[in-house]
Amino acid sequence: MNMEDSQERKTRLKERWIRWKRAIRLLYLRILRLKGQPREVAGGVAIGVFIGMTPTVPLHTVLAVLTALLLGKSKLAAALGVWISNPLFLPFVYLLDYEVGRIITGTNPPSLMVSGFSIHSLIELGWDIFYPLFIGGLVMGLVLAIPSYFITKRIITLYRERRRRWSDRVGFPSKTT
Repeated sequence: MNMEDSQERKTRLKERWIRWKRAIRLLYLRILRLKGQPREVAGGVAIGVFIGMTPTVPLHTVLAVLTALLLGKSKLAAALGVWISNPLFLPFVYLLDYEVGRIITGTNPPSLMVSGFSIHSLIELGWDIFYPLFIGGLVMGLVLAIPSYFITKRIITLYRERRRRWSDRVGFPSKTT
């Protein structure tokens, strides 16, 4: 690898990092600017974070939006909150969930060596992995959803107050609720 390849690689990594920072900032701004009361938006984010920590990957968004609909919280905020378990962090989220669940349930890690290759042994192996993963996901979901509710609510309230003060100072009518 020569100097040009090394420099090109550094440039690509820097550009990728800039894109990630921009995406995170846009997500943050999107949540701040959602319509609805701060408690509704914060509730939606908390629902999304809770469900995002569970091992229900193909259904994260659907479950979060349906739960938010049933509880009268922001559906879009719930869908955005699910992204706590984005593809980059998902392996770490599942590892954390599994370890927490394993400690809570008191189970030992299963042996991945299958002695008899049968449907029953595969189902048992799957359950030995899924059960602690699910329990850990519920616990970690609660642990993260509660502070995410209060933090989101506070940030939205402060943002809207600051925006309202600026609008009053400049003479624009405030659109925030």
